[in-house]
Amino acid sequence: MFDWNDLRFFLELQRSGRLLTAAKRLNTTHSTVARHIETIEQSLGTALFVQHAQGYELTPSGHALLKHAEAMENVALLAQEEITQAIAPLGKIRLGVTEGIGIMFLTPRMSSLYERYPGLEVELVAVPRFVSILNREAEISIHLDRPNADLLITRKLTDYRLALYASPDYLARAPALRHRDELSHHNWIGYVDDLLFSEELLFLNNFCRTPNVIFRSTSVIAQQQAARAGLGIAVLPNYMAKGDPRLVRVLPEETIQRSYWISTRRELHKSVRLRVVWDFLLALCASEQDILLAQ
Repeated sequence: MFDWNDLRFFLELQRSGRLLTAAKRLNTTHSTVARHIETIEQSLGTALFVQHAQGYELTPSGHALLKHAEAMENVALLAQEEITQAIAPLGKIRLGVTEGIGIMFLTPRMSSLYERYPGLEVELVAVPRFVSILNREAEISIHLDRPNADLLITRKLTDYRLALYASPDYLARAPALRHRDELSHHNWIGYVDDLLFSEELLFLNNFCRTPNVIFRSTSVIAQQQAARAGLGIAVLPNYMAKGDPRLVRVLPEETIQRSYWISTRRELHKSVRLRVVWDFLLALCASEQDILLAQ
């Protein structure tokens, strides 16, 4: 019979796919991770992983063990949550978000949450990519696409609108821009196409069939800064750009609407600290519709 502690190493290698990454997350060495995996495999008498150039993948036996290992992990997390809440209510919660809404919308509005719950500690993972709930990168995640997974509870957080913005300096020296057909004569700022983490970000062609993109970034904040610096026209969320004194709305009638989705694992939805943050985010977005859906 293997040591149940070995399952931590099994789960981390399954989630990361690489020994070095798993070791870093567990604050140990890659040889230690490998040794624990080997111990489980010897105890069960079967291989759990097969190694490829891209990393480690589960064998059929590994997949069979995975559902039991995750179930055990969930029980341990719920026990820890129940005991922690009984001793010291609230605590730490990790929120995974994309940059725009995380940095430019949520962060400046978090103070009221701490005023109501001073024992709360929020870790905001704001990155230009998808933050995985299933791989334990966060306990709550806000997505551009609606996740489809049985283990998740998901609901729409809010709709929001995007529009065209440029600096006054750029518009002063650029060709005239009076209607949509003239957008093809202008410089554009956009995403790096082959690094897009969501098809929801493919919106330049909604405005211009052949945009002359001269600056690309995986970061919407970098795109905003590029627009402010006069490099060209950017498609930005109105909640980011509408109040920016260094940007001007271009062709105000041109706009698109997108959605944010919020999700968490089903077993965590009963957590007090998670529900505090979950309910705050939903209430905040509901109260700020004039900003999120600004025309």
